[in-house]
Amino acid sequence: MVDNVYKESIREIPLAELVWVRSARRPERVEEYPFNGSVPYIDIKALETASPCRYTEASNFIMSKQDLVMVKDGHRSGKVFHGKEGVAASTFIILSQVSNDISLDYLYCYLAYCYDDFQNRKRGTAVGHLDVRYLKDLLIPVPDIDIQRDIAEKYQRIETLADETKSKALRLKELATALDNKGLKAASENLQQQVEMMKKSWLHQVFSKAL
Repeated sequence: MVDNVYKESIREIPLAELVWVRSARRPERVEEYPFNGSVPYIDIKALETASPCRYTEASNFIMSKQDLVMVKDGHRSGKVFHGKEGVAASTFIILSQVSNDISLDYLYCYLAYCYDDFQNRKRGTAVGHLDVRYLKDLLIPVPDIDIQRDIAEKYQRIETLADETKSKALRLKELATALDNKGLKAASENLQQQVEMMKKSWLHQVFSKAL
């Protein structure tokens, strides 16, 4: 396992040369229930719960499980998710693979690492949004494909552990609320923060040029 991709002999390639970057637009028809010929409408809630709440007609902004999707507008601009089958909401950017040089699972890791930078580069005052031109020009470190897969596999295990820990922390918070125990509630919130710090620390170790 490589400790840091910049210690390897790697290339840096603009994102737009590795993936097809599309900004989704809101379809004309969005319904609460399925209708004839409808497909899932994938918004932020559908991504987080893995279950669509609304439905729409098929459009040019169809995405799949093989794609990545990034939040374009709002306070979570730049947050990256694995795609779902359906039509992407207008607040998303869809990233579809066009080059065999990149593993999208690896790219997911790198974009997760860049999240704080995306947040700092948001444009707009009322509702900040991700600068798509900046995103397309973003240089992606591209090591050997085996290294990419190794990094992606390890981060997936970290995310799985983090999700399990956060789930336990949320149950602990519910118990703290029921017992009106402020100390227990603070402990559950601290646990969630530690989990996020663990993920950030590992990504920093792998991708930071400063190391």
